[in-house]
Amino acid sequence: MEGLSLYKVDLHCHSTASDGSLTPKELVRLAYRNRVKHLSLTDHDTVEGLQEARSEAKKLGINFINGIEVTADTSFLGEGKRQFHILGYHFNPESASMKELTEFFQSSRVKRNKELLARLEELGYPITYEEMVKRYGENFGKPNVAKRLIELGYFTDREEAIDFLSSLGVKREKMDYREVFKLIKEAGGIPVIAHPITLKLPKKELYCFIKRAKEEGLEGLEYLHYRHSPPYAREIRQICQELKLYYTAGSDFHGENKPCIKLGFLNATRKDVNFPLTVSPLP
Repeated sequence: MEGLSLYKVDLHCHSTASDGSLTPKELVRLAYRNRVKHLSLTDHDTVEGLQEARSEAKKLGINFINGIEVTADTSFLGEGKRQFHILGYHFNPESASMKELTEFFQSSRVKRNKELLARLEELGYPITYEEMVKRYGENFGKPNVAKRLIELGYFTDREEAIDFLSSLGVKREKMDYREVFKLIKEAGGIPVIAHPITLKLPKKELYCFIKRAKEEGLEGLEYLHYRHSPPYAREIRQICQELKLYYTAGSDFHGENKPCIKLGFLNATRKDVNFPLTVSPLP
Protein backbone atom coordinates (compact mmCIF):
# COMPACT_ATOMS: atom_id res chain seq x y z
CA MET A 1 0.00 0.00 0.00
CA GLU A 2 3.05 2.28 -0.14
CA GLY A 3 3.34 5.23 -2.46
CA LEU A 4 -0.30 6.20 -2.90
CA SER A 5 -1.09 9.88 -3.32
CA LEU A 6 -3.77 10.77 -0.75
CA TYR A 7 -6.01 13.75 -1.47
CA LYS A 8 -9.71 13.04 -0.82
CA VAL A 9 -11.91 14.27 2.03
CA ASP A 10 -14.55 12.01 3.64
CA LEU A 11 -15.99 13.23 6.93
CA HIS A 12 -18.94 10.84 7.36
CA CYS A 13 -18.58 7.06 7.68
CA HIS A 14 -19.53 4.21 10.00
CA SER A 15 -17.76 1.14 11.38
CA THR A 16 -18.73 -1.94 13.35
CA ALA A 17 -18.79 0.31 16.42
CA SER A 18 -22.30 1.20 15.17
CA ASP A 19 -23.98 -0.03 11.98
CA GLY A 20 -21.09 -0.35 9.53
CA SER A 21 -19.63 -3.65 8.35
CA LEU A 22 -15.88 -2.86 8.64
CA THR A 23 -13.91 -2.52 11.85
CA PRO A 24 -12.38 0.91 12.45
CA LYS A 25 -8.95 -0.40 11.38
CA GLU A 26 -10.36 -2.01 8.23
CA LEU A 27 -12.21 1.20 7.38
CA VAL A 28 -9.06 3.31 7.68
CA ARG A 29 -7.11 0.88 5.51
CA LEU A 30 -9.85 1.07 2.88
CA ALA A 31 -9.73 4.87 3.10
CA TYR A 32 -6.01 4.70 2.34
CA ARG A 33 -6.56 2.44 -0.68
CA ASN A 34 -9.26 4.84 -1.87
CA ARG A 35 -6.85 7.79 -1.47
CA VAL A 36 -8.65 9.52 1.37
CA LYS A 37 -6.31 11.98 3.12
CA HIS A 38 -8.76 13.60 5.57
CA LEU A 39 -11.07 11.13 7.34
CA SER A 40 -13.59 11.22 10.16
CA LEU A 41 -15.27 8.19 11.73
CA THR A 42 -18.79 9.25 12.74
CA ASP A 43 -20.40 6.21 14.32
CA HIS A 44 -23.91 6.54 15.72
CA ASP A 45 -24.04 7.48 19.41
CA THR A 46 -20.55 6.21 20.27
CA VAL A 47 -16.87 7.14 20.25
CA GLU A 48 -15.70 3.57 20.88
CA GLY A 49 -14.02 3.17 17.48
CA LEU A 50 -12.04 6.41 17.49
CA GLN A 51 -8.87 5.25 19.21
CA GLU A 52 -8.42 2.23 16.92
CA ALA A 53 -9.12 4.31 13.82
CA ARG A 54 -6.84 7.16 14.90
CA SER A 55 -3.95 4.77 15.59
CA GLU A 56 -4.22 3.16 12.14
CA ALA A 57 -4.65 6.52 10.42
CA LYS A 58 -1.43 7.79 11.97
CA LYS A 59 0.49 4.80 10.56
CA LEU A 60 -0.87 5.48 7.06
CA GLY A 61 -0.44 9.25 7.00
CA ILE A 62 -4.17 10.01 7.10
CA ASN A 63 -5.38 13.12 8.92
CA PHE A 64 -7.94 11.70 11.35
CA ILE A 65 -10.73 13.81 12.82
CA ASN A 66 -12.75 12.67 15.83
CA GLY A 67 -16.42 12.31 14.91
CA ILE A 68 -19.85 11.13 16.03
CA GLU A 69 -23.40 11.18 14.63
CA VAL A 70 -26.49 11.49 16.82
CA THR A 71 -30.21 11.97 16.18
CA ALA A 72 -31.89 15.06 17.62
CA ASP A 73 -35.40 16.47 17.87
CA THR A 74 -36.60 19.87 16.75
CA SER A 75 -39.89 21.70 16.46
CA PHE A 76 -40.30 24.57 14.02
CA LEU A 77 -42.82 26.44 11.93
CA GLY A 78 -45.66 25.39 14.22
CA GLU A 79 -45.21 21.72 13.34
CA GLY A 80 -44.61 18.77 15.61
CA LYS A 81 -41.20 17.37 16.38
CA ARG A 82 -38.95 16.24 13.57
CA GLN A 83 -35.78 14.22 13.81
CA PHE A 84 -32.51 15.01 12.10
CA HIS A 85 -28.89 13.98 12.43
CA ILE A 86 -26.09 16.04 13.90
CA LEU A 87 -22.41 15.35 13.30
CA GLY A 88 -19.87 16.39 15.92
CA TYR A 89 -16.18 16.89 15.04
CA HIS A 90 -12.86 17.67 16.72
CA PHE A 91 -14.19 17.06 20.26
CA ASN A 92 -12.34 15.50 23.17
CA PRO A 93 -13.88 12.00 23.45
CA GLU A 94 -12.81 11.74 27.10
CA SER A 95 -14.54 14.96 28.19
CA ALA A 96 -17.41 14.92 30.68
CA SER A 97 -19.74 16.53 28.13
CA MET A 98 -19.04 13.88 25.48
CA LYS A 99 -19.55 11.13 28.03
CA GLU A 100 -22.89 12.70 28.98
CA LEU A 101 -23.90 12.82 25.31
CA THR A 102 -22.93 9.24 24.49
CA GLU A 103 -24.37 7.78 27.69
CA PHE A 104 -27.74 9.40 26.97
CA PHE A 105 -27.93 8.12 23.42
CA GLN A 106 -26.60 4.66 24.17
CA SER A 107 -29.11 4.23 26.99
CA SER A 108 -31.88 5.37 24.66
CA ARG A 109 -30.69 2.97 21.96
CA VAL A 110 -30.55 -0.04 24.29
CA LYS A 111 -34.07 0.66 25.57
CA ARG A 112 -35.41 1.00 22.02
CA ASN A 113 -33.62 -2.13 20.84
CA LYS A 114 -35.04 -4.24 23.66
CA GLU A 115 -38.56 -3.00 22.92
CA LEU A 116 -38.13 -3.54 19.17
CA LEU A 117 -36.87 -7.11 19.53
CA ALA A 118 -39.63 -7.91 22.03
CA ARG A 119 -42.16 -6.66 19.49
CA LEU A 120 -40.63 -8.82 16.75
CA GLU A 121 -40.78 -11.87 19.01
CA GLU A 122 -44.46 -11.15 19.68
CA LEU A 123 -45.04 -11.16 15.92
CA GLY A 124 -43.31 -14.51 15.52
CA TYR A 125 -39.92 -13.46 14.15
CA PRO A 126 -37.18 -15.71 15.62
CA ILE A 127 -34.74 -12.95 16.57
CA THR A 128 -33.83 -12.13 20.16
CA TYR A 129 -32.14 -9.13 21.73
CA GLU A 130 -29.43 -11.40 23.15
CA GLU A 131 -28.67 -12.79 19.68
CA MET A 132 -28.33 -9.31 18.20
CA VAL A 133 -26.00 -8.17 21.00
CA LYS A 134 -23.86 -11.26 20.46
CA ARG A 135 -23.63 -10.52 16.73
CA TYR A 136 -23.26 -6.74 16.75
CA GLY A 137 -22.78 -5.46 20.30
CA GLU A 138 -25.19 -3.28 22.28
CA ASN A 139 -24.94 -0.37 19.84
CA PHE A 140 -26.71 -2.18 17.00
CA GLY A 141 -29.37 -0.33 15.04
CA LYS A 142 -32.30 -0.93 12.72
CA PRO A 143 -30.00 -1.63 9.74
CA ASN A 144 -28.49 -4.56 11.65
CA VAL A 145 -31.94 -5.93 12.49
CA ALA A 146 -33.00 -5.45 8.87
CA LYS A 147 -29.94 -7.38 7.73
CA ARG A 148 -30.83 -10.26 10.04
CA LEU A 149 -34.42 -10.34 8.76
CA ILE A 150 -33.06 -10.56 5.21
CA GLU A 151 -30.67 -13.36 6.19
CA LEU A 152 -33.62 -15.29 7.62
CA GLY A 153 -35.56 -14.86 4.37
CA TYR A 154 -38.32 -12.52 5.55
CA PHE A 155 -37.28 -9.68 3.24
CA THR A 156 -35.12 -9.25 0.17
CA ASP A 157 -34.71 -5.47 0.22
CA ARG A 158 -32.93 -3.51 2.97
CA GLU A 159 -35.10 -0.41 2.73
CA GLU A 160 -38.27 -2.50 2.78
CA ALA A 161 -37.08 -4.24 5.95
CA ILE A 162 -36.20 -0.94 7.64
CA ASP A 163 -39.58 0.52 6.67
CA PHE A 164 -41.25 -2.51 8.26
CA LEU A 165 -39.28 -2.03 11.48
CA SER A 166 -40.17 1.67 11.54
CA SER A 167 -43.84 0.82 11.09
CA LEU A 168 -43.81 -1.03 14.41
CA GLY A 169 -43.80 2.35 16.13
CA VAL A 170 -41.00 1.69 18.62
CA LYS A 171 -39.46 5.12 19.22
CA ARG A 172 -36.21 6.23 20.81
CA GLU A 173 -35.92 9.04 23.31
CA LYS A 174 -34.14 11.94 21.60
CA MET A 175 -32.28 14.96 22.89
CA ASP A 176 -33.23 18.47 21.80
CA TYR A 177 -30.84 19.72 19.13
CA ARG A 178 -29.83 22.74 21.21
CA GLU A 179 -28.61 20.48 23.99
CA VAL A 180 -26.68 18.40 21.45
CA PHE A 181 -24.99 21.55 20.13
CA LYS A 182 -24.16 22.60 23.68
CA LEU A 183 -22.57 19.30 24.71
CA ILE A 184 -20.51 18.97 21.51
CA LYS A 185 -19.18 22.51 21.92
CA GLU A 186 -18.46 22.00 25.63
CA ALA A 187 -16.36 18.99 24.57
CA GLY A 188 -14.34 21.30 22.30
CA GLY A 189 -16.14 20.16 19.16
CA ILE A 190 -17.90 21.54 16.10
CA PRO A 191 -21.61 20.67 15.52
CA VAL A 192 -22.70 20.18 11.90
CA ILE A 193 -26.11 19.17 10.52
CA ALA A 194 -25.83 15.98 8.46
CA HIS A 195 -27.55 15.60 5.07
CA PRO A 196 -29.93 18.58 5.60
CA ILE A 197 -32.15 17.34 2.76
CA THR A 198 -33.67 14.92 5.29
CA LEU A 199 -35.24 17.91 7.07
CA LYS A 200 -37.59 18.05 4.05
CA LEU A 201 -37.89 21.83 4.18
CA PRO A 202 -38.36 24.22 1.25
CA LYS A 203 -35.42 26.53 0.66
CA LYS A 204 -36.87 29.56 2.49
CA GLU A 205 -37.91 27.58 5.58
CA LEU A 206 -34.59 25.73 5.60
CA TYR A 207 -32.68 29.02 5.52
CA CYS A 208 -34.74 30.39 8.42
CA PHE A 209 -34.17 27.26 10.49
CA ILE A 210 -30.43 27.18 9.78
CA LYS A 211 -30.12 30.87 10.63
CA ARG A 212 -31.83 30.27 13.96
CA ALA A 213 -29.79 27.13 14.60
CA LYS A 214 -26.59 29.10 14.08
CA GLU A 215 -27.66 31.47 16.84
CA GLU A 216 -28.18 28.38 19.01
CA GLY A 217 -24.73 26.90 18.39
CA LEU A 218 -24.69 25.33 14.90
CA GLU A 219 -21.37 25.75 13.08
CA GLY A 220 -21.80 23.94 9.77
CA LEU A 221 -23.76 21.90 7.23
CA GLU A 222 -22.88 18.76 5.31
CA TYR A 223 -23.34 19.84 1.71
CA LEU A 224 -21.74 17.04 -0.33
CA HIS A 225 -23.62 13.81 0.41
CA TYR A 226 -25.01 11.01 -1.74
CA ARG A 227 -28.59 12.15 -1.11
CA HIS A 228 -27.88 15.67 -2.41
CA SER A 229 -28.26 16.50 -6.09
CA PRO A 230 -25.71 18.99 -7.48
CA PRO A 231 -28.29 21.85 -7.46
CA TYR A 232 -29.27 21.08 -3.85
CA ALA A 233 -25.62 20.89 -2.79
CA ARG A 234 -25.04 24.32 -4.32
CA GLU A 235 -28.00 25.69 -2.34
CA ILE A 236 -26.56 24.33 0.90
CA ARG A 237 -23.14 25.76 0.15
CA GLN A 238 -24.70 29.13 -0.63
CA ILE A 239 -26.53 29.13 2.71
CA CYS A 240 -23.25 28.33 4.46
CA GLN A 241 -21.45 31.15 2.68
CA GLU A 242 -24.19 33.66 3.48
CA LEU A 243 -24.37 32.64 7.15
CA LYS A 244 -20.61 32.11 7.54
CA LEU A 245 -20.90 28.43 8.38
CA TYR A 246 -18.59 25.53 7.62
CA TYR A 247 -19.56 23.26 4.72
CA THR A 248 -18.39 19.65 4.72
CA ALA A 249 -18.40 16.50 2.58
CA GLY A 250 -19.17 12.91 3.58
CA SER A 251 -20.06 9.66 1.83
CA ASP A 252 -22.07 8.14 4.73
CA PHE A 253 -20.21 4.90 4.08
CA HIS A 254 -21.50 1.78 5.88
CA GLY A 255 -19.65 -0.96 3.98
CA GLU A 256 -21.75 -3.90 2.83
CA ASN A 257 -24.71 -2.53 4.81
CA LYS A 258 -24.99 0.19 2.13
CA PRO A 259 -23.17 -1.51 -0.76
CA CYS A 260 -23.82 1.24 -3.30
CA ILE A 261 -21.99 3.84 -1.19
CA LYS A 262 -18.20 3.70 -1.55
CA LEU A 263 -15.77 5.34 0.85
CA GLY A 264 -14.48 8.55 -0.71
CA PHE A 265 -16.69 8.16 -3.79
CA LEU A 266 -17.67 11.85 -3.78
CA ASN A 267 -14.05 12.66 -4.74
CA ALA A 268 -14.19 15.76 -2.54
CA THR A 269 -10.88 17.50 -1.88
CA ARG A 270 -9.67 20.30 0.39
CA LYS A 271 -10.89 22.92 -2.07
CA ASP A 272 -14.45 21.57 -1.81
CA VAL A 273 -14.80 22.27 1.92
CA ASN A 274 -13.97 25.15 4.25
CA PHE A 275 -13.72 22.95 7.32
CA PRO A 276 -10.61 22.66 9.56
CA LEU A 277 -8.95 19.42 8.44
CA THR A 278 -6.16 19.29 10.99
CA VAL A 279 -5.76 16.10 13.01
CA SER A 280 -7.93 16.09 16.14
CA PRO A 281 -5.71 16.37 19.24
CA LEU A 282 -5.41 13.42 21.59
CA PRO A 283 -7.39 13.66 24.86
